[in-house]
Amino acid sequence: MAIDYEQWKQEHAPLLSTFPQKRVFMLYTGGKDSSVILWLLLKASREFGFSFETSTGRYPLQVFPDAEVKKLDTYWRAQGVQITWHEVDSSDDLLSEAQLRGENPCRMCQRMKRTRLFSHLTTLDYKLSDIILILSFSLWDLVSYSIEYLVEGIYSAKRKANHGDRMLRTSQRFYPVIQLNDGLTIFKPLLKYNDQEILQVVKEQGLPLSQVECAYKRYTPKRILFDYYQQADASFDYNQVFSYVKSSFQIHELAASPGMSTLEFVKTIL
Repeated sequence: MAIDYEQWKQEHAPLLSTFPQKRVFMLYTGGKDSSVILWLLLKASREFGFSFETSTGRYPLQVFPDAEVKKLDTYWRAQGVQITWHEVDSSDDLLSEAQLRGENPCRMCQRMKRTRLFSHLTTLDYKLSDIILILSFSLWDLVSYSIEYLVEGIYSAKRKANHGDRMLRTSQRFYPVIQLNDGLTIFKPLLKYNDQEILQVVKEQGLPLSQVECAYKRYTPKRILFDYYQQADASFDYNQVFSYVKSSFQIHELAASPGMSTLEFVKTIL
């Protein structure tokens, strides 16, 4: 079953109704999750009367060749969405060099994108308390992060010193809406939806997706888990997953979590 826009809108109406007074900033990757979020936002923007900014960091460069960018940009401009394609002043060679050193190139890529995101947020002519940042986490992401935490944080014989940071990072991913210490609001519109529901929207709406796979995707554990979910035709329930993780992992209550600034969030959570 595809995502029901009316049901989604009703659940998030209190937040969506504040968007006309905010600057809504969405991160677009060309993948299925961010494409469906664009579709939802476009419908909601017409109904609630708000505008939003859509941005992409073109990195790794291999993932965003000119032909793919043109294809995606042409489609969304025809729908009324103008995507800002930010050039990242770094070579893909940095990732291959990290791989040769035995480092995880995906983590290096994530660090670079975090730096670029924070730099962009701090240059906006708005107070952080007026910004809504929209991220493309799905229910499959949540289940995968939970499994990673179980393996690396609980079962691991080499439990790392930053265990507390990992627990905080895992905890905050379970909440669709978070307001940080400096007022920035984080919204994850697809947090309660499975891959099948997301892909059904892509199919029904004919949304274009980037067809270029990252050369380093195998370094992201959740990609391996996603393959397993697909083979098993797995479907999860957000409330059941949240309930289990909350009782088994003792995740942080949102209200009891330490107040975080945007910089702390970008460094620790994303």
